[in-house]
Amino acid sequence: IPPKLSDRTRVQSWAVILAALTNQDRRTCTLVSRTFRYAVYLSATHILTQKYHGRRLNQIMKHYPQRTTNMWPYLRQRQNEVAFWRHAFRNSWVGRYISSFGIDPLSARLWASADDEKQVVVALRFILTRLWFTLSVGTNEQDPSAWLKHTVEDAREVVKGEIWAITIRDGNSLSEFYVLESTCEVIGRALNAHQLEVYSSGLRADWSRYILSHTSVSAGPRNLISEDLRWANYEEYDRGISRHWLRRISGEGDVGISKKVVAERYVLACVLTNSISGPWMTSNQMAQEFAGLSSQVTVVAVRGGAPKINLYLPAHHHVESVHFTTPKSVPLHPALAVIQTPTREYIVLKDNGMQVGCEEDGVANVWMYVLGCDKNGIAVVRSK
Repeated sequence: IPPKLSDRTRVQSWAVILAALTNQDRRTCTLVSRTFRYAVYLSATHILTQKYHGRRLNQIMKHYPQRTTNMWPYLRQRQNEVAFWRHAFRNSWVGRYISSFGIDPLSARLWASADDEKQVVVALRFILTRLWFTLSVGTNEQDPSAWLKHTVEDAREVVKGEIWAITIRDGNSLSEFYVLESTCEVIGRALNAHQLEVYSSGLRADWSRYILSHTSVSAGPRNLISEDLRWANYEEYDRGISRHWLRRISGEGDVGISKKVVAERYVLACVLTNSISGPWMTSNQMAQEFAGLSSQVTVVAVRGGAPKINLYLPAHHHVESVHFTTPKSVPLHPALAVIQTPTREYIVLKDNGMQVGCEEDGVANVWMYVLGCDKNGIAVVRSK
């Protein structure tokens, strides 16, 4: 029951104070009077404003009056969401490895996905890809693990469903990187990024043009990054994936959808390096260089200004099929999938499509240790 009108003038002030108390203390305060009970009722709005401020909350606030709406159900939903992601990460192989550094890899704002529900997903995928590059490629730092100790401060969607801007905090300095959503591979950095990072190149002209064409007010009908992909044998492969296999998995429901997503991530992870970063090259130049032929890398004049994106996928990375089990139907480690290409099998991470092993050598030793699996990619239980 709401308090008398004469008492309501103090309710908001009490609500602000009560927002700082524990749940148990607030529960006790509800027994004091109707004024306190109503203040506790309204304190959820102030807790949301303090801990979950962002675009998502602003959209809710626009539709519901703050002085009369019970925001506790929404607050509980947001709290449960944060608890779910923290628990899932803490119990994952990535979380167990990162926890050895004694840091929280994401800011509180990112755990809460303040602006976009996908923020925490993309941020955690970036951590995974950052770990992959550190272990599989190496860094320019004297301490190889230095970059893993930086906190991901923010994640902002730049081009819907394709490109994000990731902000990293190292002490008091902030660095911003542009990444692909599906693999979180860096395509460039903002001018304030450190030169000694794994990725030191700025945002290339073709990527700048692509982002501008999709974010400007005058942007016309948008094309997708996948439309800039080039591959061999268009008759049998659709964007580097077997057409026959795509038809076959169309009847597998959610499992088929998951396999297709992994295949698409693998394709984007396997385009030649100059497709994503480094000196700009045409698809023909990349194909010639990959084949060992002479290919002089020069800046080609492009009609209409900046060059366009060229993503080139070598034929031996075409996807014939994707599997989540071994040939004997034994489930693989939950983080792994097997990609069958025309020439061999590759063992990859499901979440970004990047390789951690192949059929001849199995999973690399470092990844067996980090993931907790054997050479075949099957999870193993470690003795404590």
